[in-house]
Amino acid sequence: RYLKHAKVPLNEYNFSNNKIANVQSQLEKLIMKNFYLFKSAKEAYRGYIQAYASHSLKNVFVVDQLDLTLVAKSFGFQVAPAVNLTVNSSKRSNKSNSKGDKIQTK
Repeated sequence: RYLKHAKVPLNEYNFSNNKIANVQSQLEKLIMKNFYLFKSAKEAYRGYIQAYASHSLKNVFVVDQLDLTLVAKSFGFQVAPAVNLTVNSSKRSNKSNSKGDKIQTK
């Protein structure tokens, strides 16, 4: 509804299931086998969740409603990895505390 309100044109495409390759399992196996891919995917996953949690449109990007299992799958994980996140609250007036609130994901 935000895009419609902003008059952003949207195009919807339909693809038949037989034309879409299922590469999810291959991606998951590759990331589990390669340490550097795993590390990069984990950092990307962490960065995505951190960006999602710190977005200014809190009524749209509600981090508590985010399905971390599905997000992890999109980064090639079978199971969501545990990552520590630091989310700074915009309500804080004391700038000396730069660590913010810690969020543990699993």
